[in-house]
Amino acid sequence: MTEKMTYKKALDYAIQNLPDAPEDVTERLTALAASLEKKATERKKPAAQVEQDEKDKTAILDYLRSLPDTEKRTITDLIKEVDAISGYSTPKVTSLVGGLIESGNVVKVVEKRRSYFKAA
Repeated sequence: MTEKMTYKKALDYAIQNLPDAPEDVTERLTALAASLEKKATERKKPAAQVEQDEKDKTAILDYLRSLPDTEKRTITDLIKEVDAISGYSTPKVTSLVGGLIESGNVVKVVEKRRSYFKAA
């Protein structure tokens, strides 16, 4: 399987294999390659929704950690009891809690076909 050709690789190839190119062309290609490298390594700011989701996850986790170890809550309970997510839809909160389960911060307990959640 061949490796994917990127703009950066194509520029590097052109710079190395065109030794007779005029100096200004080589300079322009080198500057463009540097620009692509800088753009690729730039740290992008997360989307606003991603930041809000992280705040909501933190609020849910803080609430679950404030409960006694034997206490657990359903998604509906969380929507009612956590101010930061009140008014959110069940699928939205389920998605947030799912992220907390994947990270190992929350444990899902199923009793009589109902899902409950508690801090890990």
